[in-house]
Amino acid sequence: MKALFLAAALAATPQPAPSPAAPSTPSTEAASQSFLVERLGHDAIVRMYAPGVPALSRDEKRVAWYLSLAAHAGEEIAYDQLGWDTVALKRLLEGVYLFGREGHAGPGSFDAKLADYLARFYGETGNHDQTTGQKFVPAFTPAELEAAALRALKAGAPLGVKDEAALKTWLGGLRPSLFDAGFEPQLTSKAPPPGQDLLTASANTAYGRGVTLKDLEGFQEKNPLNSRVVKVDGKLVEQVFRSGTSDGKVPRGLYAAELSRVSAHLREAAKSAPKDQKAALEKLVRFFETGDLKDWDAYNIAWLKADPVVDANLGFIETYVDARGQKGQWEALINYRDARENRVMELIARRAQEFENRMPWPDAYKRKKVAAPVAKAINLVTSHPGPPAGINLPNEQHIREKYGSKSVLVSNVMEAAAAMKRLPLAIEFSRTPEEAARARQYSVTARKWLVAFHEVLGHASGQVDPKLEGGPSRYLKEYDNTLEEARADLVALWHAFDPSLASLSPEHERIAEQMYRDFLVEGLTNLNQVPEGDAFEEDHQRGHHMTVSFLMEKGAVKQVTEGGRTSWVVVDSGKMRAAVGELLSKLMVIKATGDYEGIRKLVQDKGIRFDPKLRDEVVARVRAVEVPADILLISPRLVPVVDGKGLVVDVKVRHDQGFIEQHLERSLLGRLTPAEATRVAARLAATPEALAEEYRKLPPPGR
Repeated sequence: MKALFLAAALAATPQPAPSPAAPSTPSTEAASQSFLVERLGHDAIVRMYAPGVPALSRDEKRVAWYLSLAAHAGEEIAYDQLGWDTVALKRLLEGVYLFGREGHAGPGSFDAKLADYLARFYGETGNHDQTTGQKFVPAFTPAELEAAALRALKAGAPLGVKDEAALKTWLGGLRPSLFDAGFEPQLTSKAPPPGQDLLTASANTAYGRGVTLKDLEGFQEKNPLNSRVVKVDGKLVEQVFRSGTSDGKVPRGLYAAELSRVSAHLREAAKSAPKDQKAALEKLVRFFETGDLKDWDAYNIAWLKADPVVDANLGFIETYVDARGQKGQWEALINYRDARENRVMELIARRAQEFENRMPWPDAYKRKKVAAPVAKAINLVTSHPGPPAGINLPNEQHIREKYGSKSVLVSNVMEAAAAMKRLPLAIEFSRTPEEAARARQYSVTARKWLVAFHEVLGHASGQVDPKLEGGPSRYLKEYDNTLEEARADLVALWHAFDPSLASLSPEHERIAEQMYRDFLVEGLTNLNQVPEGDAFEEDHQRGHHMTVSFLMEKGAVKQVTEGGRTSWVVVDSGKMRAAVGELLSKLMVIKATGDYEGIRKLVQDKGIRFDPKLRDEVVARVRAVEVPADILLISPRLVPVVDGKGLVVDVKVRHDQGFIEQHLERSLLGRLTPAEATRVAARLAATPEALAEEYRKLPPPGR
């Protein structure tokens, strides 16, 4: 599971003016000068760097290239999972941006409003905020959009309509999805309004329109991770995500065309991959063909055995968007190893059994033989959706317990976020100049240690009652992800003062103290992510708020207001650690026994509601120091170099691409074969004009 959103990652004071060259060192102060590309309202577009790509071998570069193409080929699956009209809206907005703009982008112009909305649409994978789940609508009007769409149609945009009348009919059908904030307003609703349930109040497409929780009672899904349940002639039908096999023995399923393209790119990557990775990629292709979860397990086991320099997380993985916590969302994170940041990861992995033995929960739920986890620092070259600061996979409990897991700290994501968010917040919410000075000195390291513990130990720790058939998520339902993210954070807080960390720094206790303070600052500034209402919907935020509320209830943390400035303060580190241990033990027992009512009560009582007056204060203070509410990351741009036969002989990395242009290029390449995509990318100038010429060559989309 993912450790943290970008909003929760580290930060330093933002600086203007991007540079096309990657920073020579990862230091926060130096890097901050080149990360910020532009402001987008209260958000920011930020550049992510991949300085290690030139040092990769030719085969490693080929693997990175074709894995990135596989990531692009699956992106529209993710858009489709987040809204019934989201893919159509994406194609419409792209066509208008490339072919229908007016030609002047001054403040308040249609072009400016379109660019702002499209950037956010790309950043959120649709028209719902990924943190709050709330829908956002454009500043341009339906009339402005219609005029632009007509211009685009006349200019040759591949919109998939034959004439103006058909275009207007199409636009009319999409109007509620695009412009009506009250139409499908919440991506995932865990507190549905009267008359609706978790499914009918959610805008995502995990279940067909009209499918209710009551309908699912007694319905056994064969593919709970990779399927959509719909009604056909009044009966429930499970539509499995699969491409089908070439011999026809396994029929095509939902997303067959997209998964066929994904598999074609994976086969190309496998040609240059090391033996163990090749075997894993072949098993992943098999899973995409059959959709059989036994094939998914086989892939994950093979993936755990392989430890290549260039690696990937590809498939239907995280279940946060599904209110039931069952359906996996398309994810694609392509990365390579970063040796610079491996010390803390290696230490935790090496001593994983010792740390497990010292967990505060009952011995019955401690793992007696911890499989040594693969723990490393990485840099991302391609990511969808917006990348986390750390990852621990696979999520399947039965595989974790028998085969272990891979845990990674995502260095270049943390560096980019470090340049923009966390440190100015730690300083703003410090009570004294001395606290601010300690934040400057220790926050970066404290955050890396928290993410490392969260991933290497947090998600991989503990064992559940063997009677819990199907894993804890089957029993904990909509509260499973909330519990798991809180539990992983608590594991980090519990071990923060471990004496073994002295080998990493003689000031390890100061770093641990900073980790505690920063955890509270993060909890307080999470309020900035929910500018409306008085409730958290997102799982990480619910888990964090539940933890802070529990610590306050135990007297380990208190709220202090001085001169109109509110802080959450550690009363005593020892007392806080004891309270951390108490809640951690409670959560592990709930997970191990599948105690739905136990976690429901904890989350409902302590994890959801907050004081909107405090939120308003936090929002004002965050905006006063000009810290972005959210970060939209531009990935490095990989550019293949091909020989006369079209074979990839090298891959260059560039850091000068715009955010919208990058997503337009991904959309284009994702619809092509490996050879076509490579040929186009090798000669493509990533400008709107060059992209428009390539888009004209695409067949009209099947809407």
